[in-house]
Amino acid sequence: MKKRIITVAALAVLGAVFAVGAFAKPKTKTVKVGVCGASNDQWKAVQYVLDSQKSGIKIELVEFSAYNLPNEALNSGDIDLNAFQHKAYLNNEIANNGYKLSVIGDTLIAPLTLYSKKYKSIDAIKAAAGKIDAASPSANALKIAIPSDGTNLSRGIKLIEAAGLIEVNPAAGYTPELKDITKYVYNVEVVPQTANTLPQTLNDYAGATINGTYAIPTGLVPSRDGLIIEKQSEGGNNPYVNVIVARTKDVNNETYKKIVDAFHSQVVAEYLLTKFNEAFFPSFNYKSFSAADGAKTVKTVDKAVRW
Repeated sequence: MKKRIITVAALAVLGAVFAVGAFAKPKTKTVKVGVCGASNDQWKAVQYVLDSQKSGIKIELVEFSAYNLPNEALNSGDIDLNAFQHKAYLNNEIANNGYKLSVIGDTLIAPLTLYSKKYKSIDAIKAAAGKIDAASPSANALKIAIPSDGTNLSRGIKLIEAAGLIEVNPAAGYTPELKDITKYVYNVEVVPQTANTLPQTLNDYAGATINGTYAIPTGLVPSRDGLIIEKQSEGGNNPYVNVIVARTKDVNNETYKKIVDAFHSQVVAEYLLTKFNEAFFPSFNYKSFSAADGAKTVKTVDKAVRW
């Protein structure tokens, strides 16, 4: 009888342990994601999807002030992922620094846009600059600023070429440098400047080519304020598609795969397009939706996820 009592008691204890285990909350895993600029609210939508799936994954955004920092931090292990750059920029960083980093998913397309506070159109800039058809601009040239970093400098040059202000050596392809400008059709000077300072210094220039990461937080809207917007393709070979990046050794990490899948959701697409007023476009498949549905998604996400 005594043995039976002990057995029953032991079973009771085991039952209690199993009961506690059955109702225990899954352990939360925090994933640090490096970002740049202030236009990162789409990650609230990613968190909303992860929470809806009861994934136990918590996104922690780590903000960096300049483009050269998140890859260094990821490579050294200070963060788990980053999501701030396009493929061309990443490839350039890997080539120059030897980083062991890999793309694990596409995110969005952020077209570069030429803005001006002084001129209402490209034609107005042309009229003010004057046509010169010269190998170099003169001393009184109108100054147009572009991002100074690697591939974004190239994008700025190509956009100014698309505006008809300069001509560029075709052999330079998608990555021209200043030395590849073969003719100044109009009297403009192309001035490289740190990307995150361009919105604040826009008044100092005739115009500036600015990425949505830095333009949107200052109230600039491409379709409303831009003089010319970079034409983009959503194809998989587009070097300017933004990406989620991990250390190469972590490309098969299951937690990171869940984060990528959450980003590639209808919720994130609706949030991204609605919240950022055409500045960013999803680079993954999504269904068309109404403005009302988009507004509802933004309201739901912002209410549920408060960072």
